[in-house]
This record gives sequence, C-alpha cells and structure tokens, in this order.
Amino acid sequence: MAQPLRRSAEAPVQAPRLSPAPRPADTVNGLESARQLLRSLERLARKGGTFSTNPDAKPYAFYGGQHLSMSKVIQDNLWKFNLSATSRNVLDHMAAHHDDQALVEVTQSSLAAKFGCSQSKVSRAIGQLSKHNFAWKERRGLYRINPLYAYRWGSARQIRLLKVLGEKTLTEHEIVIPSVRNEATR
Repeated sequence: MAQPLRRSAEAPVQAPRLSPAPRPADTVNGLESARQLLRSLERLARKGGTFSTNPDAKPYAFYGGQHLSMSKVIQDNLWKFNLSATSRNVLDHMAAHHDDQALVEVTQSSLAAKFGCSQSKVSRAIGQLSKHNFAWKERRGLYRINPLYAYRWGSARQIRLLKVLGEKTLTEHEIVIPSVRNEATR
C-alpha cells in the first residue's frame, strides 16, 4: 500500500493576532458593537417594528429651504413684471402641467372655464406671458413654457431641454427682468 506523501518540514504559519473584542459599552470608530446592535434590533422587534435592508421608497419632499423649483432670480423678481392675476394663474397652471419638453396642451377656452373668466381674458393673459417670454404658442392648443422658468436651474431636465431647443430659441425668448423706477424720483 502506498504511503501518503509527507510535507516537508516548514515553519508553522502563525495566524495574525486579532484585537480584543470591544466591551459592550464601547463603540468602535463611531459604530455600535454587535451586542448593542442586537439589543436595538430586539427592542425594535418587541415594539412590532420590522427590519429590512431595502427600505420603502419615500416620496420626494423638500427638506430645508435650499431647493428651488425655478430660477431663483426670476422667482425673486416676478413681481416686477406686473402680471395680471389671470396671467399669474395661467403661468402657474403651465408650470404645474407641462411635460418633459416644457409643452402644455391646453386650449384658451378650457383655461377660461377653469379660472371662471372669459376666453378673451385668457388670451390677453397668454399675450402678456408671451411678451415677457414666460410662455409662447407653438401651435393651436399647444404652448411652451420657458425652461428657465419651468425647471430648477442646472437640473438635468433643464440642461437636456436647453440642448434640444438650441441657442436660437433661447435668445429669441429671453426673459428680461424689467427695472422698476422709484415713484419718488419721477
């Protein structure tokens, strides 16, 4: 019967020394020890809570005052445009109901019914928005809201739409904030 091969005599390899386990009240690099983690999970289970590595998706919400849904400069100076109440209502409607191309499919008569006014009043409001380049008519029943107003400055959607529309469209529809003359200096 064949003898198993013998290994040559080598120096035994020593296992690396591990650091001692932390005491239960200790924290390692700001992390809880395993015992503390186990206790907190047991407390959670006693209260009827659940633990998951895949938390439920939370709805998008604004935490803090730093999120801007529109260009801050335009929003801060919106009062300088002296928009009528109907113009502001139409602008708010367009800002809330546009698609990814900043297009709003709506008729003047449907806006008039929504706001409880005449179609001519809505037409004047859209004319005022067009004059200040907040929105313009693409074709009958289809309006485009200015992407500089519709999207947060520098957002991926705004950048993508600005590339699609091109520089010519943006220079034709530039929003210029009017200067306000002081009544005392007239």
